[in-house]
Amino acid sequence: TLVQAESMADVLARMDRAAGEFRSLSATMKRIHYTAVLNETEETDGTVRLKRLKGSTIGVIEFRQPETRTIFVNGKSVQVFYPKANTVEIYDASKYTSSMEQIILLGFGTSSTELKKSYDIKDGGAQKINGTETTRLELTPKSAELKKMITKIEMWIAEGQSTPLRVKFSEPSRNFEQVDYSDNQTNPALPDSAFELKLPPGVKKIYPQK
Repeated sequence: TLVQAESMADVLARMDRAAGEFRSLSATMKRIHYTAVLNETEETDGTVRLKRLKGSTIGVIEFRQPETRTIFVNGKSVQVFYPKANTVEIYDASKYTSSMEQIILLGFGTSSTELKKSYDIKDGGAQKINGTETTRLELTPKSAELKKMITKIEMWIAEGQSTPLRVKFSEPSRNFEQVDYSDNQTNPALPDSAFELKLPPGVKKIYPQK
């Protein structure tokens, strides 16, 4: 029998319902970074926790392999902590805040109205990922600024779900970044401390933008 793909309207309607109830998320992630010019693929394993507060987002991404580091996003500030070197890089993301947040939060608690503001959305049809039926959405950035960084974003939403199983970002250089999510938990009972970056004493602060 032919698999009847879910319509894009069904998927977006489900994402809208979920967006209204979204407060936080935790998930396991596998990130694949492909560098076209070297034809090289780098894999990183980690976890992500997100929390939406009035008008801003807190995100904690912890990578375990190959190098342990924590990325902490809080509104307009991004910190990258390298425990082995005991250094933290501090970035002002205000220039890219909307892009950063859109990208980190993409598909998690995002309504179709928000997506349509920033992207043209196309139905990419049905596709199986690791045996799970999904609908692929293709997003093309509207803003010239974002297009310089990302030419296309693909999102695979599993049947009956409202958060992506996989998100892929394609860059103008033909590099791409793909993130596979598993163990997704929406609105988990996590303490506030799960959304904080605890830096050890004597940590060296670096401001790469200055």
